[in-house]
Amino acid sequence: MPLYMVSTQASIPVPKRQELASLIMNVHCGITGAPETFVNVLFMENVPLAGGITLNIIGNVRKGRTGEMNNTLRQEQISQISELMRVPEHQMELSLFEVPASWIMEGGEVLPEPGEEDQCQWLQAGHNA
Repeated sequence: MPLYMVSTQASIPVPKRQELASLIMNVHCGITGAPETFVNVLFMENVPLAGGITLNIIGNVRKGRTGEMNNTLRQEQISQISELMRVPEHQMELSLFEVPASWIMEGGEVLPEPGEEDQCQWLQAGHNA
């Protein structure tokens, strides 16, 4: 968690997928402070998208951040992904959905609430997913 699902009509070459996954992780972690190990990116291709949309991204993120932080996260993701993928922003859709941390388990452990990562013994010990 977070889980970003990237849907496209056409295939994205593997090197570009790696760049995009790194960008999504860096933006997410840079704004939220979440550990990099929490970020997951899933690619789906040959997806029929609405007219004029070439890139659709749905991000499931931990609930508990401010609306301002989520808006900043969304705008930075759109801006930087648009630049990297050379897709105009109006041809992209990006939605963020909040999920309570208590609903998420990685590596056999329930995730901490946003901002409480430093209090999470298993994460600090390096036993995370």
